[in-house]
Amino acid sequence: MTELQAKEFEILKKFVEICEKLGLKFFLVCGTALGAVKYQGFIPWDDDIDVGMYREDYEIFCEKAPVLLPEYYFLQTYKTDYNFPYIFAKIRDSRTTYIEKSNSELNIHHGVYIDIFPLDGYPKDKNKAAVMTRKKKLLDLKKACVFKVNENYSFKAKMLMKLERILGYHKRTHSIVKRIEELISQWKVDQSAVICNHGNWQGELEFASKEQYGEGAFATFEGLKVRVPEKFDEYLTQKYGDWRADLPKEEKIGHHFYEVCDLNKPYTEYIEILSKDRIRLK
Repeated sequence: MTELQAKEFEILKKFVEICEKLGLKFFLVCGTALGAVKYQGFIPWDDDIDVGMYREDYEIFCEKAPVLLPEYYFLQTYKTDYNFPYIFAKIRDSRTTYIEKSNSELNIHHGVYIDIFPLDGYPKDKNKAAVMTRKKKLLDLKKACVFKVNENYSFKAKMLMKLERILGYHKRTHSIVKRIEELISQWKVDQSAVICNHGNWQGELEFASKEQYGEGAFATFEGLKVRVPEKFDEYLTQKYGDWRADLPKEEKIGHHFYEVCDLNKPYTEYIEILSKDRIRLK
């Protein structure tokens, strides 16, 4: 384990402890599920931890976890951190710094974290699904301008984000995220044949039959007993193709990029607050 992975793993252990105490179900998802199944821990070059919870359990966790977490851990959602631009939660370590490039101008908590994704039901009616998808894409576009523009953005994207800023959408992140959550959480898990992880949106790769998740299958992650999707082979194949094959060396890289990473100092030592929603690095 790297030092960063070790910090994230400590957060995961506390998350699992609280879920067990509250009787809540969770699954390791995305690359973390792949790591558990293939490596019994972190993918060696990975740099984050992703977990998923059925919406009902997710809401209970978000309600009850803050008083059960150590004081140096912060449960971050758009409800607890006003400028937080995502529809999922993070548990952040307030003693550390992890300022990602895309978020480096946002006045939010910037500690090392793990991601907690709500898993929602999906409409059976194709017309309702299409309407939901269109509305979500529009709302996602409206909040895109809150992120820092980089050289990889197309000219069209840069112009769109500039226009959205002129229209003031970057100051409406909280209300936009709230509207997205209200939209995607309408369909109950127990009444749906399909489960969707909207927070880690990768199109149809995030559509899964309820049976894929099921009751979960137990696995080991760095010696910790965890749960992965019940039909993990089907789940991982859908997301990654031949997940058992070894990747070329050039693809063995992390996918998060940061401005500052300090595992021994709080992020507050690296930022200067400019306004209620913006910061800059010292």
